[in-house]
Amino acid sequence: MDLLTQLGINSSIVYQLGMFLIVFVVLRYLLFAPYYAAYNERKERTVGKTELAERYVAEAHKLEEQYGARAREVNDRFREIYDQNRLEATKEYDRLVNEARNKTKTLVENSRTKIQKEMETARGQLGQEIASVSQLINNKLIGKDLST
Repeated sequence: MDLLTQLGINSSIVYQLGMFLIVFVVLRYLLFAPYYAAYNERKERTVGKTELAERYVAEAHKLEEQYGARAREVNDRFREIYDQNRLEATKEYDRLVNEARNKTKTLVENSRTKIQKEMETARGQLGQEIASVSQLINNKLIGKDLST
């Protein structure tokens, strides 16, 4: 007992221990329990929100990959349609140009033929008029009519 007295422990230890237990129980329900509840809730929100954010980021990456794949598909389809329409337009252009060339060629040939016929007709008419024109020129130069 001397040892306990030297340490400062006396009969009031029972009261001190009782008061400590009462204060501990009161503080546990009034202070520690709400604090731990708030701490756990904050931890849940932080860790839970972090996990939720990571899940959203993973979903966003997944959706981005899906969007990229879909965009590539649409782009390939667009390119295919564009190339097909371009090929058709080129064929149509070539067909129209060839058709116009053929029409032009036909018109040029018809015009040449018509011009040649008109030239032959004009030559024939000039051939018929040569004698009368040359006689008129002679009459004018000589001054008298040689045909009589």
